[in-house]
Amino acid sequence: MPTNCAPHLRANRRPRTAIARILIVRLDGIGDALVCAPLVVALRDAGHQIGIALSDRNAGVFNASAFLAQHVLTRIPWPQHGSTLESTAGAVAEIAQCAYDTALIVSEEPEAFELARPIAARVGFVTGWSKPLKTLWVRRHVTTAIHRAANVRGERVHEAEIIFRLGAGLHREPSPPRDVPRLRGIIIDAPPPQRRDVVVQLGAKWHAMGLEDAKLRTLVTTLRSRDARFIASAAEREAAAALVPDGALEIMPDIAAWKRCIDGARAVVTVDSGAAHLAGMLGVPVIDIFPDRDADANVTRWHPWAAPYATMTASALRTDGGVAAMGQFLDAH
Repeated sequence: MPTNCAPHLRANRRPRTAIARILIVRLDGIGDALVCAPLVVALRDAGHQIGIALSDRNAGVFNASAFLAQHVLTRIPWPQHGSTLESTAGAVAEIAQCAYDTALIVSEEPEAFELARPIAARVGFVTGWSKPLKTLWVRRHVTTAIHRAANVRGERVHEAEIIFRLGAGLHREPSPPRDVPRLRGIIIDAPPPQRRDVVVQLGAKWHAMGLEDAKLRTLVTTLRSRDARFIASAAEREAAAALVPDGALEIMPDIAAWKRCIDGARAVVTVDSGAAHLAGMLGVPVIDIFPDRDADANVTRWHPWAAPYATMTASALRTDGGVAAMGQFLDAH
């Protein structure tokens, strides 16, 4: 159990603007967790103590010292859903010890709502008549329901702005902060390094964009001519290795090393992924590549939040002009 969750006198009848212990539940991917950063910053700066429930897929993406506690669940391998019984029981016990006043439920999975069930004030998203049965189910499990669109085409705002709605009444900031020093403080506990390299995050999503392998290899060759570093997680080793020559791929051993690598880049090139959101919160310029389908809507919803960025589609990278535009952005940063 977390040692920093000291005994706490529950005060569930206090006004929501009073100082509170708040649990954020985000049991999804790394990028999904990172777009919660503006909400976390606003709540912390309002004086609240923040705990966060994460999965083993995104645990470590935040600076642990910025939180009252981090509760980590071990996910059951896909295609099954949910987390292991042991890790769930551990998280439930930790959450009870922390005596949270309010839970902000960002994840949509039933286990996220179950984790928050003992907490008196529970805030979560509903999608109205787009998913009526799910909306009815969520309303039975929360004390405050916040509306959001059911899909990316339903609302043209950034995901960070949507998540920010969960904290209404708990802080006084009119919009999600984009101040990089405030954001990086909950991600990396170190001053910004001297940024040197172009870092290219590779993985299976590059193949899923619909670009021909020959075109992908040409693009990698172009980036290699700029002395770019090519990185991938251990889970993405095989997909990434198909794109780069032997010896040119760096495998990140863990999230901490990956964060240091991205933080040390002068620019990052990636398909839309956790790397784009990490760089976006740390102020590192990003070229963020999106699949053609629903590209405009996805760019609006998922572009890097607080850093300079350029977005491109897979179709643009099939043209010489798209590759040239990438080079111009890198030259400028």
